[in-house]
Formats: sequence, structure tokens, C-alpha cells
Amino acid sequence: MQYLSQRLANESIGTRRGERADGSRAATQRERLLAAAERLIAERGCAGTSIEAVVKAAGVATITFYEQFEDKEACFAAAFDRAVEETLAGLREAVAAEAGWEGLVRAGLAALAAAIEAEPARARMCLVEAPMGGAGLRSRYDELLDRAAAWLRRGRGLDSAPGELSDAVEEATVGGLAWLLRERLELGGDGGGGVGDLLPRMTEIALSPYLGDTLLAAAAESPDGDG
Repeated sequence: MQYLSQRLANESIGTRRGERADGSRAATQRERLLAAAERLIAERGCAGTSIEAVVKAAGVATITFYEQFEDKEACFAAAFDRAVEETLAGLREAVAAEAGWEGLVRAGLAALAAAIEAEPARARMCLVEAPMGGAGLRSRYDELLDRAAAWLRRGRGLDSAPGELSDAVEEATVGGLAWLLRERLELGGDGGGGVGDLLPRMTEIALSPYLGDTLLAAAAESPDGDG
């Protein structure tokens, strides 16, 4: 009985180890699929990216894809969510030391520009291809813009913010910023310059509704200004 108990205990430990290994392998395979989808969408667009292409680029079997995702749209949505949340985590870290709203906006935009230049394929997927990638991705893209607009809306609490601001000013501001970034990403190396070149203009667009032209100019000329 002692030997049997010991053998059963050892089998139980082996099973748990196997489950952990399987779980780790599945997580790794999922990451490979998401990374492949991100890269291919940036290169080919959503319509031009097939499950077969994603599987081949990830180096996994087709059955593995369907163990992780119901269909292509589910994979693309997961790739978008992963890209957004990882980028936002980096932005939160970049602005953690900022206390005031203006400093948060300046630091956040600078960090966003740096993130886009560091990972242009990810940015292209989120800002260029997602709006054209079907209802699911378009909905996620719109939600991302809404989150950015809500963040900007805190600027209404500044003493310098005009009282007659339109209810839609944040949506218009975020839409304008997204258009600038999308245009630059689409131009790529064809004389478009880097995203970092857009930072002064982006900062002006984001802050001017709340600081006013005079205050914005003074802030840009100060030693601590980014303009």
C-alpha cells in the first residue's frame, strides 16, 4: 500500500506538471499567433491576411489556431486588444511622474509618438487598418478614440478653459490627432518624415482648446515647454 500511494502521488505531480507545461505552451502559441497577425495586418491589411498566412508566419498548426480563436475576426480583435493594452501600459508608466493635466498631455503624446516610432507595424494595425477591418475592429477603434477623448475632457477643469466649449470638442480633437498619425503612417518613408516630427503640432491641437492661444504660446516658449 505504501508503494501504491507513493506511485499515485508521483503520477499526480506529473499530471500537474504536464498541465502547467501545456498551459505555458498554449500561451506561447497564442502570443506567436497574435504577433504574426499584427505583423501581417500591418503589411497586407485585414482583408489580405488569411488564417493560413497567420498560421504559417506563427509556425504553428492550423488546429492550434482554432484551439485559440473561433475565427479570423476573433484573432484580429485579440491582436488589436493586446496591442492597445500593452501600449497604454507604457503610456501610463511614462506619465506616472506628471502631476498636472497639461504635463500629462505633453508626456503622453511624447510617449505615444515614441511608441509608434518604435513599433510602426503595431501602430499601423491599430490606426490605419483597424478602421477598415470590419465591424468588430471598427468598434474597438472607436472605443479607443472615446477613451482618449475622455482623458482630454479633464482639461475642461482648468481655469483657462473657455466656458463655451462645444460638447464635441474632444471627439473632434482626438479625431484630428488620429488623422494626422494615420496619414503619416500611410506615407511611411515616402517623404512623410517620422511621427516625432508631428509632436509639436499634436501638442498644439490637444492643448489649445483648454489653454488658449496666448497661454499655449507662453508655455511653448518657457524653458520647460516642449514646443
